[in-house]
Amino acid sequence: MVIGLTGGMLSGKSTVLKLFEKKGAFTLSCDDLVREISLRADVKKKIEKLFGGSEKQFLAQKIFNNPTARIQLERLLHPLLLQEISQRLKADKTLLRVVEVPLLFEAELEDYFDLTLAVAAPQKMLLKRLAYRKVKKEDFEKRSIVQFSQEKKMALADLSLLNDGSLGQLEEKVDHIYQAILKIYQVK
Repeated sequence: MVIGLTGGMLSGKSTVLKLFEKKGAFTLSCDDLVREISLRADVKKKIEKLFGGSEKQFLAQKIFNNPTARIQLERLLHPLLLQEISQRLKADKTLLRVVEVPLLFEAELEDYFDLTLAVAAPQKMLLKRLAYRKVKKEDFEKRSIVQFSQEKKMALADLSLLNDGSLGQLEEKVDHIYQAILKIYQVK
């Protein structure tokens, strides 16, 4: 069983991924994998050729201000990312695996997963997290434009999780989903 986990920026999807890992699921983060892939000499060289640099802040500035540049970078990285996910999932024998994919529906990757789960958080919690993580509201809005709304992601997903309370409450919700999946799909 492979679950595709998604959600909006600051919704708590990375925390949900860690909670699944704590329960015993094998987990992968596409953000982490993209960072790894981007550091490969051959990929770094291609990125530098396309954009004139490969430093994270430089690229973020380029791609979030230029939709064509973002598409070029995605065309380069997405096939490599899918290949890496596939290899790691094949190598793992854990019965329940969760892959965090921020742009799961936007990149039309839902068919790669047995089940999809979207995480969302209320707007006021997102604003608190912006301040806590010292993310500029302008940067948050630019990055959010390339993503579907939380509501749309929840509507498209097989399961949804509203992250609207404490970490303990979120852990209870993840446990409930984890146990339900084990029971329904008889994963033991």
